[in-house]
Amino acid sequence: MSPEPYKQSLSDAVAKLMDIRELLFDVTFQVAITNELKDWSDTVDVGEEHTISKELLESCDDTNVQLLTQLLTHVEKTCESLLNLNNLELEDDG
Repeated sequence: MSPEPYKQSLSDAVAKLMDIRELLFDVTFQVAITNELKDWSDTVDVGEEHTISKELLESCDDTNVQLLTQLLTHVEKTCESLLNLNNLELEDDG
């Protein structure tokens, strides 16, 4: 049985917002490593892997990184609200 069209459109919206969240995280990180985190970035060897948290980005003093991180948080909260208000679950792609 397929979900009703309205709920499906909400699920689709959340999926798109999650994609946007990923893109926002990536661009925020790129801004941070070209300014405030540049010294650290310059010491990382090519191929070396690190896990970057949103908390690291939130701790940056750069106003632009702060603005982007706030937008990232707003997208996350919007997704969470849509899921909770409409009794939806994130679909697993894997």
